[in-house]
Amino acid sequence: MRALVWGLVLLLSACFPVAMLRPPEPARGLEVSVGGSLLNNSFGGQDPVTALPYLAVAQGDGQVEFNFSIQWGLRGGVKLGLGPGLALDAGLTVPLTVPLLFREGADWVPVVLDGGAILGGDGFYFSPRVLLIGVLTFGGGSWEVWAWQASLGTYRRDWVAEVGAMGGFRGNGGLLIHLSAAWRFGTAP
Repeated sequence: MRALVWGLVLLLSACFPVAMLRPPEPARGLEVSVGGSLLNNSFGGQDPVTALPYLAVAQGDGQVEFNFSIQWGLRGGVKLGLGPGLALDAGLTVPLTVPLLFREGADWVPVVLDGGAILGGDGFYFSPRVLLIGVLTFGGGSWEVWAWQASLGTYRRDWVAEVGAMGGFRGNGGLLIHLSAAWRFGTAP
């Protein structure tokens, strides 16, 4: 039973971008972040808490940033700085299990399109966002479910930490809460 629950969690939610861990200022140069998240198991099962590693790479010029992160899925995104302490951030996430899906003969891939704002300054940020959860097929695709996410974090030049919540999933009233932190390398002074 435990394997079935974890299989469903990985299949249905393997592409959620759990941790944001991105301050409002777009990267200047190359930045790498390494960390992890602890999140509640709101999908059922015996383990009350799940630990996930986090790895992110960002490249930017201080106005526009392109970023990639790996947690439950592989996310590619862009952040646009609009002014001091204000940025728009959007991304597309696919599950890490895409090769397994195609090897098993699946003709679809679950994806998540997310977008929102990052507001903050003086070492703190708040990021509300909307997630559209869809299914891509070879013949097209459809957006099945939407969810919301909100993150509150603090950061310095070489680290970032946040607490966040995600909810609004159709068919599951559970609230996914996470506590995340990462070390940042290569950040401009």
